[in-house]
This record gives sequence, structure tokens and C-alpha cells, in this order.
Amino acid sequence: MIKSITLIKRKPGLSREQFIHYYEEVHAPLAIKYFPTFKKYVRNYVIPLPGSKGPDFDCITEIWFEDIKAAMAVTAALGDYDTEIGRVFLRDEEKFMDRESRISFLVEERGDK
Repeated sequence: MIKSITLIKRKPGLSREQFIHYYEEVHAPLAIKYFPTFKKYVRNYVIPLPGSKGPDFDCITEIWFEDIKAAMAVTAALGDYDTEIGRVFLRDEEKFMDRESRISFLVEERGDK
């Protein structure tokens, strides 16, 4: 199973609550609508431990794909801002995330269950 992991920082000026609300109520449904190939789509919101500074991001997003081909198709669609789908996601992401600090990568998930 191939998984995309993205570390996302909220846009300056947004509270944690505003960021989570927008991601859950607007962006996640949009992604699910446009990308039915997602096998699983999870947003993990960081809760800093007491006494710690916490990481320099607010969410760890995980998206599971059946195979590398499906993952690369979504990556290509999102990265092409000359297409309608690329422009839709570019405009949407600019509303709630600091796109410059986003870190994304693919991993091959292995485990017992």
C-alpha cells in the first residue's frame, strides 16, 4: 500500500480552530469529491505536549492509495496549475494553509495489520 504524508502548517492569522474547521468542512470534502481513488484519508491535528514548543506544523495528513500509479496520478493532477483541478486546489489551499512550508512525500506502508 502506498501512502502520501503531508505536514501542513496553517495560514498565518488563522486560529487552530479556524484551520481545523476549514480543513474538515471545505477542503477534505473537496478532495474526496475530486479523488475517489483515495483508499483512506486521515487528518491528524497536532496537540502540543505541555511544556513543549511543539512541531512547526499543525496537521499530518495521510492518504492511502492502492498503488504507486494511483498516487502519482493524484500528485500530477494537483501539481498542474494549468488545469481546472489544479487551479481549484491551489485557490482552496491558499485559504487555509501556508503552502510554502508544506512538506509532502510518499511512503510504502508495511505492517502486521
